[in-house]
Amino acid sequence: MRILFLTFQFPYPPLSGAAIKTLSLLDHLRANHEVHLVSLRRGSPTSAQQEWAANLEGVHTVELNKPRNAWSLLSSYIARVPLRIERNRSGGMARLVEAQLNAVRPHLVFVDGLSMAQYVPEQHRRRSILHEHNAEYLIWQRQSEIESGLRRWVAATEAARLRRYEALAVLQFETLFAVSEDDRQTLIELGAEPSRVGVLPNIPDRALLDMPAPSFSDSPPVILYFGTLSWQPNIESLERILSSILPAVRRRVPEARLIAAGVGASPALAGRVASTEGAQFCGKVEDPEPLYRSARVLVDATRSGGGTRLKVLNAFARGIPVVASSRAAEGLGATPGEHLLVADKEAEFTDAVVSILRDGNRWKALSENARALIRARYVAEIAYRPLDEAVARIAVAGS
Repeated sequence: MRILFLTFQFPYPPLSGAAIKTLSLLDHLRANHEVHLVSLRRGSPTSAQQEWAANLEGVHTVELNKPRNAWSLLSSYIARVPLRIERNRSGGMARLVEAQLNAVRPHLVFVDGLSMAQYVPEQHRRRSILHEHNAEYLIWQRQSEIESGLRRWVAATEAARLRRYEALAVLQFETLFAVSEDDRQTLIELGAEPSRVGVLPNIPDRALLDMPAPSFSDSPPVILYFGTLSWQPNIESLERILSSILPAVRRRVPEARLIAAGVGASPALAGRVASTEGAQFCGKVEDPEPLYRSARVLVDATRSGGGTRLKVLNAFARGIPVVASSRAAEGLGATPGEHLLVADKEAEFTDAVVSILRDGNRWKALSENARALIRARYVAEIAYRPLDEAVARIAVAGS
């Protein structure tokens, strides 16, 4: 089949959780179909991105740089669309999609992300798949629950605007995919027909499963936080770790240290990490293997956000035990105490981290069980079967 793949982010290099998912879906479809990529990008392409794109049959991009600020929020009200949609709205992209629809004449349009749905003409939506990285309005709704004052009002208002937009969008596409059963139920609650909504879970980097199993005795007492540090739920999580969890852990395990890594950190956040006793900031990391080798436990203490956490799945795949909040663990199908430890209150979170830092037997059981879960459920040939079936159904319907 000829597939036109629309995405809100250039997927290479896959430095964020969303980009990792996008690239894995793109690679999976390219294995059996003719795929043409149309993507927004932030900034000029690097030489590595140009080289990657040259190896694909068709890659077309439009540069768009709209920050999340007061002007963008005002512009979204003028345009009468939610902020997320406005930040990904481009006349150039609309023209490019129209041109590619006419030139490629795709059998199927794969829409990667709610913000790209705006570019699909109505007559094409019944032969399109909408893949939602998150139930989008929930991210704003959950953010409003931990904010106060004006920020709380803005987040709650944006959640309501995005909910209305998302509810209309899910009615217009032939097939919808969420990243977890929890998100699937949310889309159904918005009005989507249950038979048209499937699950395409996030999957970790397959290469992590091929690495040798880690060893408790070889790993120092290092706590790892690894994520996209421009995303508000990740910022909130890291700040919580720095302010309360890390100091409490170090009072009981004085040799414990925190390494925080990931792209997009503001100078203020990077400085906050660097100035915290026992913490080290690494920033952008091209090869995560040294990080994993130096860590005994990965933590995610977020109380907001949505979807499922690739940072957790990647740690599972590498065999690094995880302590996560219930929000960070949701949608993974992981059993607390078997695949990871789940805690929400600071004291419980601290106890869980300390137990993994000290207890080699518990550490080994969590490491092995988490890797087994990934092999059983979170590899492409298993996780993406629903996508293959949906593509086949659409192909039959169009023949």
